[in-house]
Amino acid sequence: MIIKLIPQQIPHFWEAIKHATTQADEIDPVDRPAYLNKLLHSLLNDKSQCFVRLSSKKVLLGLMITKIVDRNQSGQTELHIQSLYSWKAADDDSWRKEFAFIRDFAQHEKCKSIFFESRHPRIQELSKMLGFKEITRVFSLGV
Repeated sequence: MIIKLIPQQIPHFWEAIKHATTQADEIDPVDRPAYLNKLLHSLLNDKSQCFVRLSSKKVLLGLMITKIVDRNQSGQTELHIQSLYSWKAADDDSWRKEFAFIRDFAQHEKCKSIFFESRHPRIQELSKMLGFKEITRVFSLGV
């Protein structure tokens, strides 16, 4: 089952959120304090959302951080999946069922689309199974 945490629940899950997001987003240890401070502020002010996947016995299995953004300055909002982390693998049918919750949330928030970035092969595989299409590739050069 997947649920959306309310801001008051964030402190209870904070240690798991810190672990999941710094791993999923591959945050360099030197950048973690600033990253986590911004993330906590955003979650507590309901600017970002945290969804958790729980087992039937209420064991934390996975976590997703999202944010509603105006990505292309068009005035239309999109749901950005910032972080996706799983402590226990889920089968494809579970992903399909649970992703319906995220799609419903995006529709409720009047988002035009859902997008994310990932270089993780399993996430890319899941995205295609769920109907996502690749729209761009990002390249980076350190300076």
